[in-house]
Amino acid sequence: MKTLFYPVLFILLLLGAPPFAHSELKVATATTDLAAIAGAVGGKLVDAESLTPGPADPHFIEARPSMIRRVASADLMLVVGAELEIGWIGPVLQTARNGKVLPGAPGYLDLSSVVPLLDRSSGPANRALGDVHPLGNPHYLLDPENGIRAAQAIAERFKQLDPKNADEYAKNLARFTEVLRAKMPVWKKTLEPLKDKRVVAYHTSFRYLAEFFGFSVVAFVEPLPGIPPTASQVEMLLRRIREEKISILMMEEFYERRSANFLAAQTGIQVVTLPHAVASEPQIKTYVDLFDAIVQRLSQVKV
Repeated sequence: MKTLFYPVLFILLLLGAPPFAHSELKVATATTDLAAIAGAVGGKLVDAESLTPGPADPHFIEARPSMIRRVASADLMLVVGAELEIGWIGPVLQTARNGKVLPGAPGYLDLSSVVPLLDRSSGPANRALGDVHPLGNPHYLLDPENGIRAAQAIAERFKQLDPKNADEYAKNLARFTEVLRAKMPVWKKTLEPLKDKRVVAYHTSFRYLAEFFGFSVVAFVEPLPGIPPTASQVEMLLRRIREEKISILMMEEFYERRSANFLAAQTGIQVVTLPHAVASEPQIKTYVDLFDAIVQRLSQVKV
């Protein structure tokens, strides 16, 4: 037995392959949402890991060695796109030196290409206008319909990279879609009191959430995306909240609370801190969990 084992081991080492290699697709994702969707579609056939943590502000991420190591060994890189990762994805891909996952290769998938993006800009990007995304608002996964579109694109790419397991990916996609389709009317029914309401948000993150549930984000605490609120902006919001009797201000956990608390103290507006991504809170482990948590939080608001 030993006389057979060692020559085989030697040949495998010469070929650069581990002697007990498994068939999992290694997937690196830009966000925890994409990792959750990829994991649901891939099941046991896929090892999906987010390069960024759930609680973090996705606009301000720094490239780290752990990202580079993950990308260097990946079979597929999934990005949100619309320039959400513009500050770090380029250096990570360049340093990882993995040709399989570079833009244009089969192992690179920009999911913004498969969803209808809101807030597209017709002019050139002007950073004087804040953290603008001229290609469109990148927070599209806060609409579960776009989660299904992303899952469909991911499943197709899995089939392309791993055709022998195409049937399994199709089954997982169908199961993921079925669960979301069953949940959507329940979520909408629960938040029916919010329909047609006008709300304030801290950032532009909740535009897709508003579209899905039928409420309107009419003002932002930030004077421009990514720009901290000024005294004049807060004063303008005070007048508007009072005049229009706006009762809800939505924001993420990672933004400063001073401005929101001041507005609440002066006007009585309810400040609702919403989870923005899978794993942004410990109990949110799946994409469905994310919307369950959002709906539960918003259902407690008086409208």
